[in-house]
Amino acid sequence: MSTLSIERLVFPVTLSDGNNYSLVGYLYFHGTWRNRPLQVTLHGGNYNHKYWHIPEINGHAYSYAEDMARRSYAVLALDLLGTGESSKPDADFLSFQQMGSALHQVLTGLRSGKGPTGHVFSSIVLVGHSLGSALAAHVQGTYHDADALVSTGLVFVPHQRPLDPALVTELAKNPHFKLPPQVRRELFHEASGVDPAVLDYDCAQLDDFIPRGYVFTIFPFLEDPSVTRVNQVTSPVLVQLGEFDRLAPGSLAQQEAAVWSSAASCTVQVVPGVGHCFNSHRGNLGSWSGIDAWLSKTLPKH
Repeated sequence: MSTLSIERLVFPVTLSDGNNYSLVGYLYFHGTWRNRPLQVTLHGGNYNHKYWHIPEINGHAYSYAEDMARRSYAVLALDLLGTGESSKPDADFLSFQQMGSALHQVLTGLRSGKGPTGHVFSSIVLVGHSLGSALAAHVQGTYHDADALVSTGLVFVPHQRPLDPALVTELAKNPHFKLPPQVRRELFHEASGVDPAVLDYDCAQLDDFIPRGYVFTIFPFLEDPSVTRVNQVTSPVLVQLGEFDRLAPGSLAQQEAAVWSSAASCTVQVVPGVGHCFNSHRGNLGSWSGIDAWLSKTLPKH
C-alpha cells in the first residue's frame, strides 16, 4: 500500500458582496485521486479540516481521511470560510446562506473540471459533521450537487439541546468565538469512549473559531426545513448518530429518518460507544466502516 498523499487546494469563490474569497481544502488519497469517488467533508463548529485527519495516538488510528483513502476514496477536507486557512469575511456577513453559496461554487468546479485539479469528478459525496451536516443538507437540498449525502452528529428532530443559550450569547459578543475547553470536552466527547490523551489533543490542536453570523443564521433554525432544506434533499442519505451523543441522541434515530422526506432513500445508523465527535472516539471504526459499506452499495461505480 502506498503512503498517504496530501495536496493543498485553493478554491476561489465570490459572495453576495461582490468580493472574492479563498476556500482552502486538503485532498487525501492513496496512489491517485483520479476516477475515485470524492468525499467532500465539512467539519462542525469549533473545528476545521483537521477534524478529518487526527494523527494516530497511543496506537489507535483517528484519521478519517487516511482510512477512507485506504478504501479507495479521495477525500477533500475543507476549511469552511472563517476557519483554518480559508478567508475570513466579516463574521456577521458570513451567514449560513453565504457558506452554502461558497460550497456550491466549490462543488460546481469539481464537477466541471474548473477546480484547481482540472479534473472532472463524476462521483461526489458530501460528508458533514454536526453544523457541517446542517450545511451539507442545505446545499444538497438547494443545489443537488452531490450523488449522496452522509450526515453525522446532527438531528433535525425537535429536542432539547444541552447547550446553554446564555453562554452562547455571552461568547458571541465576540465576532469569532470558541466554546470553553470544559464545555467542549463535555459536549463533544463521551468520557468512557475517549483516550484522555486524545481529549487533550482535541482541545490543544483541533479547536477553531466559529463565525458569529454562521451560528446565528442556522443554529436557531435546525428544526425549520424551510431554512435547512432537509426536506428538499433528493439523493440517498445516510445519517449516523452516536449512542452517547448528547447533542444528537441516537435514541432519535427513528424520528430522524422521517425528516428526510424527499430523499431517494434514508438509512440511519447508531454508532455504539461514541459521543458527538465520532472521529476522536475509540469506536470510530464503527462509523467509518458503516459509511464505506453504505457508499459501496449506494455509488454504482464504487
